[in-house]
Amino acid sequence: RWRSVTGGSQLAEAFNAESEVPVHVFRTDNPEIISMNVEFAGFCAVTLAERDGLLLPGDPTMGNVLYKGKLYGFVSMEALLRFMKEPQKYLEGVLVGARKAPELISLLNLEQHFPHNVLRKYLSQLGSQQSSGMGTSADADCQTPTHFVERWIDPKYDFNEWSLRRKAIQLANLHTKRTHGTQTNQSTFRRESETQVYLPKQGVTQTGTERGTKPVQHLRYVSGLRGHPDQEMTVVKVDLDLQ
Repeated sequence: RWRSVTGGSQLAEAFNAESEVPVHVFRTDNPEIISMNVEFAGFCAVTLAERDGLLLPGDPTMGNVLYKGKLYGFVSMEALLRFMKEPQKYLEGVLVGARKAPELISLLNLEQHFPHNVLRKYLSQLGSQQSSGMGTSADADCQTPTHFVERWIDPKYDFNEWSLRRKAIQLANLHTKRTHGTQTNQSTFRRESETQVYLPKQGVTQTGTERGTKPVQHLRYVSGLRGHPDQEMTVVKVDLDLQ
């Protein structure tokens, strides 16, 4: 049912939209199709139908198939031959895949088969608005947190009175502690360690009034121990009152 032609009545018949015979053509041999665009944006129709919408571009060196006045491209010669045997089967397969994946409708230029598709209409209206200078509007909202998380927070900060008292008592107890150390013959094998302690403070007390007692001093002196042999020894008593 299919054949490769270079011109004449066969090519003219393939341009007819009611013709059921596909024709294998080349752009280099058929100048009539040079200005024609390949259907499905140049992607292989057989691959789209058989491999769940896989997009593989057609190979122009394999030629094209002219069917019902439209030009189709294919990724390999095997895919081209399968299409020429059952062209309508693969065209319907592409439409079924577009129904399952609506994003292919605009990509493959299938709007004429899906008149209820609104994506192309919306894009066309958007382009007309931009060309006419009309501004576009959109709903937008912004949300801010109620309580901001402050940075540089001191993790040791405490405002509880009892907790501050407990810490103060702990610091006061450190002032009364002493460090003990012992050195033995085996101390040289130990690692060096240092300990820092609080030295005790020196304290003095001064009173406003001075009081004291100074009793009388009683002194005794012995005289006559040296001198003339006839001199007598006597005891002299002296009382010293230094007040």
